[in-house]
Amino acid sequence: MFPRGRQQVVAALARQAGVPAARQYSAAPAGGDFVLDFLKEDLAAYETYLEECRKVYYPLGESNDKNKVTKFAKDLEAARQKAKVPTTEERQKQLLGFFKWQAGDSVREFYNLAAPLMSPENASGAMLALDEQEKEIGGPLLYSDAKNFAAFQKKTNAIAKQYLDSVKEKTGVSGEEVLKNLSYYEAAAHLKKVEEDALDAVKRAKEGPRILDLSQLSDFTQEEMKKLKEMGGLGDGDLKDVDLDLKTIAQMLHKSRMSEA
Repeated sequence: MFPRGRQQVVAALARQAGVPAARQYSAAPAGGDFVLDFLKEDLAAYETYLEECRKVYYPLGESNDKNKVTKFAKDLEAARQKAKVPTTEERQKQLLGFFKWQAGDSVREFYNLAAPLMSPENASGAMLALDEQEKEIGGPLLYSDAKNFAAFQKKTNAIAKQYLDSVKEKTGVSGEEVLKNLSYYEAAAHLKKVEEDALDAVKRAKEGPRILDLSQLSDFTQEEMKKLKEMGGLGDGDLKDVDLDLKTIAQMLHKSRMSEA
């Protein structure tokens, strides 16, 4: 058992360190929902993925160690493969294919569906390019209009190149490199996010209510401190409450998640 402050930290992180880049599903009402029936197999795969991810050690505080992040990425990838969950690229292709099916021959309808999932820069650029193309032809752009659709694609390809160039300028890593090693960069970004949440959870736990006001411990005699430890089953480390470094939190988080696996 951890003192309350530590429990708050672990509980907050356990929620964040779930399935990285995975979809979230809500329970649907009973009664033959055909969409839920269609998704049952997919949902079962993600539940298996979640269970497998519980076994993965999060190297918090070591996100700048390429070897540690590489192992973390491989562990997540092994969990994904075991659960038979599609990769990010596969999920994107499935989703874009579904949007294309819904949109039919309408390019605008496709982008109305896809734009919310794009980066703001790409979404804005694509919609402006579409507005320009439809203004040039004096009507809606259709996929079956090969000539004008090719002209539109030329514009969107230029927008995509500009975006990838901006990624390299900001991060020092080319967009092509990110796409080539997407699982590594996804894992690195996920780990960074959990580290940020860990530090935030520690901060909130420090500021929140505690079972014991540790600021008053200096008033206790050595004998009183001994009795206090015996009564609470506490060690010296426990009395430090939530003054935790990321590596200690990583060990606590892994222990907590393994007990649930």
